[in-house]
Amino acid sequence: MSIYRLVNRLGSGGFVVEAVLTLADIPFELELIASTPGTPLPESIRSDNPWRQVPILFTPKGEVLTECAAILFYLADKHPCVRGGASLKIENMAHYFRWTSFLASNIYEGVLRCSYPERYASDPLLPPQQLNEAVRRAAAVRVHAAFGVIENELATRRTLCGHALSPADIFLAMLYAWHGPRDDLPCCTSLTERVANDARIAPIWFSNFDHRLDHKWQAP
Repeated sequence: MSIYRLVNRLGSGGFVVEAVLTLADIPFELELIASTPGTPLPESIRSDNPWRQVPILFTPKGEVLTECAAILFYLADKHPCVRGGASLKIENMAHYFRWTSFLASNIYEGVLRCSYPERYASDPLLPPQQLNEAVRRAAAVRVHAAFGVIENELATRRTLCGHALSPADIFLAMLYAWHGPRDDLPCCTSLTERVANDARIAPIWFSNFDHRLDHKWQAP
């Protein structure tokens, strides 16, 4: 294997990996699974990721990477063009580690609770629909509160790591697009619009999200 191979399905978290590889001009092959978000992934995925999730990134050395944050950390470590290239720059590594981890643990996980509440609770005394809705509501409140923390951070600078676009900002834009724009989060909205309309990201954004998001982030 001489280049990276990214396994994903349209509309899923591998968008951020595809966008970062593209902006950094890192050669890769994209393997799309014929599946849509909200439906189970093929059982065969377990052979590469026992947790049965995408994205899965195979390195040129044949190593297997999963988890968006881990992949973003790996690429930044291995490729200077991810840390300080023409299209991507991580101006503050401490912020990069902090906010990428925050997004993964506090927002991405909350989004999964909203999307798949049945995975997170069971109670024989409550009807499944009622229980799932309670989990979903609590997760939505928590996710919105986490975006409020990000909003306060963006109020002091253009991006999460300084002024230039970094992989953390692309990660944020993806998660916020799933959340949907909110009037009380103008900085998150502005950054997501910036990412969605970046000339090199726009085609990737369109193929992943235009068909499934109610809000159209890209300028007509």
